[in-house]
Amino acid sequence: MKLKKKTTRQLSIAVGILSFAAFVIQGLGSTWGFEEVAKQLTQTALLFSGGINIYFLGVTNQKNNDDKEKDNENQK
Repeated sequence: MKLKKKTTRQLSIAVGILSFAAFVIQGLGSTWGFEEVAKQLTQTALLFSGGINIYFLGVTNQKNNDDKEKDNENQK
């Protein structure tokens, strides 16, 4: 699957925001006394960011394979 650079950039930003939000929620949960809710929110955010990262791994692998094929064709 090919995506525009704008889309992959937006997904990358989303992963960063989700990870940062999980970090903040986890830290403040114990401070403000809502540890169990913070744990649930953190796990949910990290689940989504993990899913997006897995998708990125597939996109990156596809790009690497395409680049290798182009290099092989150019060498012939």
